Amino acid sequence: MVRSTLAGVGLVLMTGASAAAQTAAAPTYVKDVGPLIIEKCVMCHRDGEVAPMSLTSYEETRPWARAIKNKVQKREMPPWFAESRSSKPFANDLSLTQQQIDMLAAWVDAGSPRGEGAAPQPPTFVAGWHKLKGRAPDAIIEMPVAFTVPAEGEIPNFTIWSDNPYKGTDKYMEAIELRPEVITATHHSSVGVRKLPANTKLGRGAAWKGGPIVDSMPINPDGTVWGTTGDVNEDAPATAARVEEQRNALRDEAFATRNSTNLLLFYVPGGGFYEFPAGAVKAIHADDVLTWGMHYTPTGKVEKDRHKLGLWFSQSPPKHEIITQRVGETHIVEGKEVGPRFVPGGGSISNIPNIPPLAGDWRITGITPFQEDTTLYGLWPHMHLRGKDMMFVVTFPDGREDVVINVPKYDFNWQLQYQLKEPMKLPAGTTIKTIGHFDNSAANKYNPAPDATVYWSEQSWDEMFNGWMELATDKDVIKPKTSQN
Repeated sequence: MVRSTLAGVGLVLMTGASAAAQTAAAPTYVKDVGPLIIEKCVMCHRDGEVAPMSLTSYEETRPWARAIKNKVQKREMPPWFAESRSSKPFANDLSLTQQQIDMLAAWVDAGSPRGEGAAPQPPTFVAGWHKLKGRAPDAIIEMPVAFTVPAEGEIPNFTIWSDNPYKGTDKYMEAIELRPEVITATHHSSVGVRKLPANTKLGRGAAWKGGPIVDSMPINPDGTVWGTTGDVNEDAPATAARVEEQRNALRDEAFATRNSTNLLLFYVPGGGFYEFPAGAVKAIHADDVLTWGMHYTPTGKVEKDRHKLGLWFSQSPPKHEIITQRVGETHIVEGKEVGPRFVPGGGSISNIPNIPPLAGDWRITGITPFQEDTTLYGLWPHMHLRGKDMMFVVTFPDGREDVVINVPKYDFNWQLQYQLKEPMKLPAGTTIKTIGHFDNSAANKYNPAPDATVYWSEQSWDEMFNGWMELATDKDVIKPKTSQN
């Protein structure tokens, strides 16, 4: 009996020692988990940002440990939808390796120990802004008006215009950040620059047909607002010809490889910051105006939002201006090449067909050749609610192919920009193509109307197929007109 009891005690002691050894060997927050969460998560999971909880310390993270394990094992978090088949890594890659996922799971299973020593500290943000190379933005530009988002209803995409605060000089930025005032009401937004349309001036007009009157719209000499609004029922009678004319115009806009607006930055939850490689910049030119593209989603209460744009001016001599261009000088739709449709009297319109009802795997390919040596800095797939997947494929002059990025499960709610860690050289004669599919069937849970024909336009219930590229032509070297100071 005594020997048996002593043996039992020995077994307990050995088991306790083994458990202690296992705990000691388990990942800890201080050494393993904290640095990873700070690198991958706190951009959204901090006070004032879109995520539902802050994860900037052990004390904040510990209560959410099992939820974190569940989300990362399902690869629902952090949000990253690209499946790269290229050797080109992405600077803003938030995805976790399987080893990192296993380490987080082991930490949770071990009881989420803190570990010894000082906990890692999150980066410093100045009033919510990034700190780039130790400094906050050099300048902040506000949206020209505060916009009131109603408590409910559907708000169309719209654009507000504003004067250039730097008239008379060109400004070059090595980093940009776009911040909504009310993150929860902002589905996505953007800021671009362009010349003010001919014979217009900024003044009071409707943000969209029937929408609120704002002070920053391009106004024609007759007092009307310049440009299309996406509403086929303008003041002119909504005849079948009028509807077709409007839809043709919208289709042209949707498939333009270049337009008069150069995108500076696109904001989505978890995005909205872009740092460019040394010598590569975005520019606000002396004769530009700014365009603020807004897509708000009501939250159940009235909100007032005023976006802000943070600018870090280039600290090194600017060499190449990055422009935004769409892939698609040529299109292949469902296996058939589609060119422009020529109209009587000259001119042409896009001949891209609309997506038919109930089409579950409708395929389109956009193709753009490069006639000059070009450098590629980033990619951004953009579709709407029927968007299913998009792949970017580069074909070099010698016939080699590189799948630069593949987004096999496109998600309209997370429209991420993918920033190449090292710019990609595309010699003259290279071709890039985007291959995408749309699901207009009832199997698509986001589809608002499977039995309807889908038109090409800016609204979420219509569609777009935009494989955007951030690029610069190598021979176009910037010659600054004035100092950036």
